[in-house]
Amino acid sequence: MNAFASRFSPLTRGLALFVVVGVLGVNAVLAGLGQHGIAEELRLFGSGVQGVDSWRPMNQAHAYLVAGPERPLYEWLFFDQRIKFIYPPTSLLLIDAIAATFSKSSLRAVLGVFSWLLVALTAVFSTALLDRVLEAAPATRARDGADRIARVLLGLVASFAFYPILKAYTLGQMQVWVNALFAAFLFAWVTHRRRSAGVLVALMAAVKPQYGVFVLWGLLRRELGFVAAAASAGGVLLAISVLRFGWESHLDYLSVLGHVSRLGEAYWPNQTINGFLHRLLFNGVSTHWDPHLYPPYHLGVHLGTLLGGGLLLTLALWLPARTRSRAGPIDLAATGLALTMASPVAWEHHYGVLLPIFVLLLPELIRRPLLAAATLPVFAVAVAIASNPWLGLGALSGTPWNPLQSLLLFVALGTFAAALALCADTAGPENAAD
Repeated sequence: MNAFASRFSPLTRGLALFVVVGVLGVNAVLAGLGQHGIAEELRLFGSGVQGVDSWRPMNQAHAYLVAGPERPLYEWLFFDQRIKFIYPPTSLLLIDAIAATFSKSSLRAVLGVFSWLLVALTAVFSTALLDRVLEAAPATRARDGADRIARVLLGLVASFAFYPILKAYTLGQMQVWVNALFAAFLFAWVTHRRRSAGVLVALMAAVKPQYGVFVLWGLLRRELGFVAAAASAGGVLLAISVLRFGWESHLDYLSVLGHVSRLGEAYWPNQTINGFLHRLLFNGVSTHWDPHLYPPYHLGVHLGTLLGGGLLLTLALWLPARTRSRAGPIDLAATGLALTMASPVAWEHHYGVLLPIFVLLLPELIRRPLLAAATLPVFAVAVAIASNPWLGLGALSGTPWNPLQSLLLFVALGTFAAALALCADTAGPENAAD
């Protein structure tokens, strides 16, 4: 056994240890405690079973628009019917394309197939990214073909066992598209496909408009080809959406953004500054999600959300821009993570974006250990926390221990800090690299 293990590099053995302990071991412990784990999510994924968390309100919105409504979409669906449809009209182009191609009765099945494939694509792009970044430097390069294949297999296992990605699927969430697009986006950037990355950003922004901030990021980094591709693709998608659904519903969407940004969500899987503050101040119900109501307005939560989110985005956009790492993949990842945390609502499954970000950080942390010998163990613990469900934390709602319910947010904040530190570690004149 020792002779077999010695065939592989220490890094490969470390990845194997993480899969055994951080994924399989943690889930065995959770199962022993009677907690829902990755095994159940994998069973649902393997069986093709998913909910309708996004699909139902998206179908309702699409049906209302194509019927030629007399009232703006969000005035009727969001404010009158109290259906939490918070995606922009551009997101409905997906439903529109599927409805035009397949029969209405098969719509949900088609969405399920696409969702399943997108989870697989997220794993494939994340693993391809892992192989790419590890092989880019001698210190992390595989010993031979067998060592490299072992890493790829371990990467796939860890990717398919990443809870936020699986949860997006089993809920029936549009986030499966964003997770896959984000992983492809980072891979495109690492492989120097700037214009392709711009198109992928436009597709993400069609679902979540905050990704449009990447255009500002590109302007600050003088990545004009990327900016042009993102703006062009985004403009085309918006034009098609306006022609199909009309201007009124697009303008009406601004009222939804204002409403959600003021209130956010108190339910504990909301892993944002907003959710943390709601729970810290015991404002709203944190034990379950209400499909129709938001927590009551709280000035402190509102201001804290704005200030905290603004600080995160300012740090992400400004600090790396003054280093040799600007416009690099770590710089890009930091901004993507800031956009997630700064949102008033980001559920656990929205942190599927962490998977390719962890991949990017691994070789950099090996090369530049920020915490000396503790760096990789701390990093492994952070990845293990993000990889697994911690549903038992729901029991802390309403207690002084409720800050621990924001465990995933704390991991994301630590990851964000590490990314900024890695960028700052190569600080230099602003014109040191383009």
